[in-house]
Amino acid sequence: MNQDLWSIIDELEAAVTDGMHVPLSDRVMISEQEIFSLLDELRAMLPEELSQARSVVLEEERILSEARARADRTVKEAEEYAARLTSESAVASQAEEEAQRRLAEAEESARKIKVEAHRYADDVLKQLGGVLGRAMERVSEGRKELRTSQEVREGRGGGKTSRPNRSVPKPVGQEETGEPS
Repeated sequence: MNQDLWSIIDELEAAVTDGMHVPLSDRVMISEQEIFSLLDELRAMLPEELSQARSVVLEEERILSEARARADRTVKEAEEYAARLTSESAVASQAEEEAQRRLAEAEESARKIKVEAHRYADDVLKQLGGVLGRAMERVSEGRKELRTSQEVREGRGGGKTSRPNRSVPKPVGQEETGEPS
């Protein structure tokens, strides 16, 4: 009798259903031997069936526990990743703001330096213009004295004294034609 648990239960049910009914009562007469035999088979099978059921339940609990642990790890990793992204985003945002601030400061500093450099160059050129203007006046005066001195030596003075003429010199390149330059 190599039956499974359910077939034995079915046989017990059939024995009760097929048993002889006692008239005017809800009682049934069944074979004591048949019932005890089925119960013995049932008892013999219960430990194996219960052991298998218990193994299935334990395996199910283990799988559920692993699934919960894996889900918890996944949620924790996702939260950590989200926190890292938020943190990195905040750091990146702060870095971008700092970079923009420094760039604006550098541009303003460069603008001020450029303005000051132009101002300084203009001052230097103005001073150089004054120095060169005075130098040109002296050059013109020196050339005029040379011409006067040469005219006196050549006798073209025409009654002029050997004193140089201290009139305002003409700029270079505007002397009278015919005179040495």
